Amino acid sequence: MTVFGERLLLYMEYPHLVRGQPGRFLAHLTVLATGEPVRSGSVTLEIGSATVGVDAPKREGLFIPEGSFPEPGRFPARLIVQSGQAEETLDLGEVVVHETAAAAAKAAESRGEGEPPDAVPFLMEQQWKLRLLLARAEAQTLSRRLIVPARALAPEGASAVVSSPVGGRLVAPPSGALPRTGEEVEAGQVLGLVEPPLGASELGQLRALDLEFDLKALDVIRTLGESDARLRYAERERERIGKLRAEGLSTQQQLDQAEQNLAVARNESEAAARMKDSLDSLLESRRSGTGETFAAVRQLPLAAPITGRVVEVRRVQGESVGPNDAVFRILDSSQVWIEGRVLEFDLPLIREAPDAVANFAAIPGRRFDLLGASGGRPYVGQEVDASSRTLLIRYAMQNADGAVRPGMLAELEIATGRVEAAVVIPKAAVVMDQGLPAAYVMLEGELFQKRELELGIQDGDLVEVRRGLEPGEHVATRGAYVIKLAALSPASFGAGHVH
Repeated sequence: MTVFGERLLLYMEYPHLVRGQPGRFLAHLTVLATGEPVRSGSVTLEIGSATVGVDAPKREGLFIPEGSFPEPGRFPARLIVQSGQAEETLDLGEVVVHETAAAAAKAAESRGEGEPPDAVPFLMEQQWKLRLLLARAEAQTLSRRLIVPARALAPEGASAVVSSPVGGRLVAPPSGALPRTGEEVEAGQVLGLVEPPLGASELGQLRALDLEFDLKALDVIRTLGESDARLRYAERERERIGKLRAEGLSTQQQLDQAEQNLAVARNESEAAARMKDSLDSLLESRRSGTGETFAAVRQLPLAAPITGRVVEVRRVQGESVGPNDAVFRILDSSQVWIEGRVLEFDLPLIREAPDAVANFAAIPGRRFDLLGASGGRPYVGQEVDASSRTLLIRYAMQNADGAVRPGMLAELEIATGRVEAAVVIPKAAVVMDQGLPAAYVMLEGELFQKRELELGIQDGDLVEVRRGLEPGEHVATRGAYVIKLAALSPASFGAGHVH
């Protein structure tokens, strides 16, 4: 008995059952997703109202529940598997319990155990060593595809070079350092500053500004001293008038005037102190070289025109740059273009702006849907290249994970039509035998059959089978070539095993 579940494959051997006589069930269990044997857990076999089970496998993949059944007849049966690898209840259909041993023997004779042609025995233990995988032949819609060479490149506006507008010295931006290769930058971010050289007139202006600054500093110091003196005098005068008022020797008006003079003196002193703080800050900036001097005002910013990653830095801080010298190069690879070239004779096939799939040799195992993921229509060129007789076709592809790099070579599979295929299998299931395609169908758990195939269109990893398979049959994918070798030497691969 061979039963395919959603997660498990069961191949079970057992004798024709007779009422009251013990029956021994050899249940081989395989995890369909990995091809591995079930190594632990319990199995419960229900046949009608009778139940037998085991709490652990005898060895990897093999469970042997044993028991007898008191009533003859046809009973619904199921196998309940509970394991850390998979849990599933498998429907076994009807199981017959015969009235007598003679009836069981007669049923065995009438069954006919002859093997079909091209049968290949292949034990479960051998399948587990290979981690053999199976695929179900089923109907699917496939796309006819035109395959053309292609490459990935940066879209228009996704690459920018930041150049110096004038000659001068390259200095760090306000953030403190020039960006390095690999850093992310935002559009509008200041990456550096260019400080043009100073001429004679500009140096004179700078000296004049410095002289003006020094005179201003002296004026602030003088103002601060005068305001402090007035504040001390106003404090003493307020204290004196207050004492006289307490003894009745001054008027209330004189006291009010003294308090007003004190308030004015305090405001002047605080204002002078703030000016002094500003002066100290400017002096410190001049000493450290970060102040907004005449030279700093003349520094021209180099701003990033796009958001992206710095891929090249061609100058270092303090180096002289000339007008239009490239300093930084920025690349935004969050989206890429996939450009292919289509022969002019194939142009009628792509008039409907088809979807496409890109494959990269440098990224095996991944297929990139160029329209399903990013949407939009492809751009088809308007001119045929005179030398290659090809036309440009371009797809936009979102590249959030950065897997695709501009410049990578690709293979572009352009859909040119749809086919409702009755039988589809993975390409990995097709084995070439003497130049002809074939597949190996599992007839039962340890028996395969070679089928010669007539293939149709291929769509990615799937292929249409026009003749040789029926929907619902299971074919070997991983390990199919070893089964082919087993067909050449059945005795080596199909020898019986002892349970």
